[in-house]
Amino acid sequence: MEEFGLMIGTKEEFDFRFNIFQAKDAEINKINAEQSSFTLGHNQFSTMTQEESKQRLGYKMERGTEIKDATLLDDTNLSQAVDWRTAGGVNAVKNQGHCGSCWSFSATCAIEFANWKKTNTLLSLSEQQMVSCSTKDFGCKGGW
Repeated sequence: MEEFGLMIGTKEEFDFRFNIFQAKDAEINKINAEQSSFTLGHNQFSTMTQEESKQRLGYKMERGTEIKDATLLDDTNLSQAVDWRTAGGVNAVKNQGHCGSCWSFSATCAIEFANWKKTNTLLSLSEQQMVSCSTKDFGCKGGW
């Protein structure tokens, strides 16, 4: 609770949230025991119901905007794996909070990485600047 700034006002609410936490803890432990390619852990969402988590998702795709024909690229000359985190090419994870602005995070990450590849200097750009400029296309509600 302290690590993620969770405030719980009553014993009933604590019991309710703790039950959710226990269920998620069991799920995390099960998944971690079944594989070794990644490790799950707890975060500020570990005491939220599924409905509360869904409210945090901002993107609402309009009908007819689906990608119709994707082009598959040749991947025969690629390495098996590259961890760009350990190579220094990506910043630490950022938190969009209550704003559904994942679009701005993916855009800044792509620009930061491209700049790093060219200059070997990792910048940390501002997602908020793009969201603030997005006055006509739902900056905090999925963006367009």
